[in-house]
Amino acid sequence: MSFRLSVAPAVLLAAAAMSVYAQSPAALRVSVPFQFSINNTAMPAGDYSISRAGFGRLLALRSSDNRHTILFAGNAAMLASAPQQSSVVFNHDDNNNYALAAIWFAGYTSGVKLGAHEFPMTASQHSPEVIVLASR
Repeated sequence: MSFRLSVAPAVLLAAAAMSVYAQSPAALRVSVPFQFSINNTAMPAGDYSISRAGFGRLLALRSSDNRHTILFAGNAAMLASAPQQSSVVFNHDDNNNYALAAIWFAGYTSGVKLGAHEFPMTASQHSPEVIVLASR
């Protein structure tokens, strides 16, 4: 079943503004060896796929066993040069909390960043460590 879409020029301009999402691959897979959060929702360690969920800023993260799925919005982000390998970036604090921070796609200068995650303050009160996982 196929649909034919006709759009006005103003809609095409809006689509061009969101092309960062259209230029990223359909999905990437990553193994996360620790529990983490997305927008304050806890997700267990495991194998995940990340894909666009429709048009625009909405993304889906789904566990390989389909037991855990979360939809979340990201912000367009750009790199100076395209990375060789896709990666998923997490912030990590002193209390061993991890939060999804960014997603970068191999061969594309465009990616997705998530809003800043507020970790509870610790005695050292320094900036969170950044953890990068390569996709498989």
